[in-house]
Amino acid sequence: MFNVTVDIERGCFESTIFGFWTLETISDFHRAVTEAGRRIQATGRAPISLCDYTGAMTQSQEVIAALTKIMENPIVRSRRVAMYTGDVMPRMQAVRATRNRPEFRFFTDKDEARAWLFAEEGDVSSQPVAA
Repeated sequence: MFNVTVDIERGCFESTIFGFWTLETISDFHRAVTEAGRRIQATGRAPISLCDYTGAMTQSQEVIAALTKIMENPIVRSRRVAMYTGDVMPRMQAVRATRNRPEFRFFTDKDEARAWLFAEEGDVSSQPVAA
């Protein structure tokens, strides 16, 4: 349902999300991203995140609400989050769930997402890709 990897050198954690989630999946994901955030914060940096949402399915409103709540956790919140997906419905859900989160940007291509995420802040347009 998900994978979370940490690149300590870059201060980044990458999550790959796929399939249809349950609240149990959300709980497991929350633990994984909290641990990733803590590992990066222990280096003295605020984390940045890359999220591969290409394999995600449209989720239940209950799951989206739980994901939104996870993003309020200060340890999980990242300085910048680049999310990429090509599927319209999951993307629309993600855009709605993060509409009050200026650190999120959405892309259809992983390379574009990585370029924005790892660019110096201010070097790349801060405008999100249209949903």
